[in-house]
Amino acid sequence: MKVCQFCGFERKDSDKKCPSCGGLNSTIAELIAEEEANIEKYSFKGRCKRILNAENSKDAFFHEVELIKSGLTNKGVFTIFLIVAFVFALVISVL
Repeated sequence: MKVCQFCGFERKDSDKKCPSCGGLNSTIAELIAEEEANIEKYSFKGRCKRILNAENSKDAFFHEVELIKSGLTNKGVFTIFLIVAFVFALVISVL
């Protein structure tokens, strides 16, 4: 038997929610918090926050770029190259 961290009710080990107060088991709450941290870590918003909060923004920016590049396949790199080349050609044709 485990004790609910919210109300102190004794509950079974297999219970995901406390029958008394409906509070989530701490392991589930920890998993949810961990998932939210991972989403924040790999999201664009999280990357921008890390760059802005770093002491040296330039080094932080290049570090984030390296992390992104390390996760790309050759096909992804080629796709990004094509997009940049297309945008460059479009800008040149307008000028």
